[in-house]
Amino acid sequence: MKRIHLFEIEDQSWCPGSIRDSVTDFLQYIVRIFNLYDPIVSLLWEAITREGRPSRVIDLCAGGVTWLAIIDKMKFANGGLDMSVTLTDLYPNVEAFRSAKARYPNDFEVCADSIDAANVSVDLQGFRTLFSSFHHFTPDLARSILQNAVDRREGIAVFESTQRHILLIVYMLFTPLLVWVLTPWIRPFRWSRLIFTYLIPVVPFVVLFDGVVSCLRTYSVAELQEIVATLNAPEYRWKIGLKRVGFLPVGVTYLIGYPSDNHTGEADEKFEP
Repeated sequence: MKRIHLFEIEDQSWCPGSIRDSVTDFLQYIVRIFNLYDPIVSLLWEAITREGRPSRVIDLCAGGVTWLAIIDKMKFANGGLDMSVTLTDLYPNVEAFRSAKARYPNDFEVCADSIDAANVSVDLQGFRTLFSSFHHFTPDLARSILQNAVDRREGIAVFESTQRHILLIVYMLFTPLLVWVLTPWIRPFRWSRLIFTYLIPVVPFVVLFDGVVSCLRTYSVAELQEIVATLNAPEYRWKIGLKRVGFLPVGVTYLIGYPSDNHTGEADEKFEP
C-alpha cells in the first residue's frame, strides 16, 4: 500500500482548539488503556541512557501526553527515572500538559509556547521523542526534524502505533463507537468534549477521519531507512524497525538515532520486522 499524504483535520490552524484537544486526549487515553507502546519501553530506555541518564527529555508533538502511558513502566521497570520530560507541541494542549504535571510533578515540565519540531529552540536541550506524530510530516519535513536533532547533537526517538495495514484501517472504522463509550472517563474533564461528542458529534468524526488518514500517512520501515540515508549525519547511529504486538501482524514502528560513541561514522543498524 503506497503512502498517501492526505491532510488531517487536527493539523489545520482553523481546527478549534477544543476539538483538537479532545481528539488528542482520546488518543492518549487509548494508548494508555491498551498499552500500545509497551513493546518499545526497553528500546527507549536503552536509547536515552546509553551514556548515563540524561537530565532532560524533550517530547515533541506531545498532544494529549503519550508519556503518561509509559512513565510508570520507565520509572519502576528500570529502577527510577532521574530525568524530567518537557512537553511541547506546535499547538500545545496546555490543559493536558498541566494535568500530567499535576499527577507527576517531579517528572513533567510544561512548555506552553508553540514549538516547531523541525526548528526546536536552542533552550530545549535533551533527548527528543515523538509519539504517534511523525506521519504528520511530509518526507522533507520529516528529514528536517531528524536533521535538526543531528545538528544539535541530540538523540531522537520516533514511535508510531499506526501502519498502512488493512487491519488497522478496519479498526479505525470502529473508533467513533470507542469515543462515545470512553469519553466519560477521559481526563482532564472538559464540558466541550461532552458537547462535541454527544450533542454535536464532531470529535467522533475527526477521530475516524484522522485515524484512517494517519494509517495511510505512516512511514514504513523501508521509507524511514530512505529518509535517514539522505541525512548529513556521519557520526550518528540509527535503529529502525517494527516491534510486533503479540501474534498480530502489526505493531509499533520505531526510528531511534543518537551520536555514535566513537564518532567514526558507524554504519546504520537496520532492524526488519
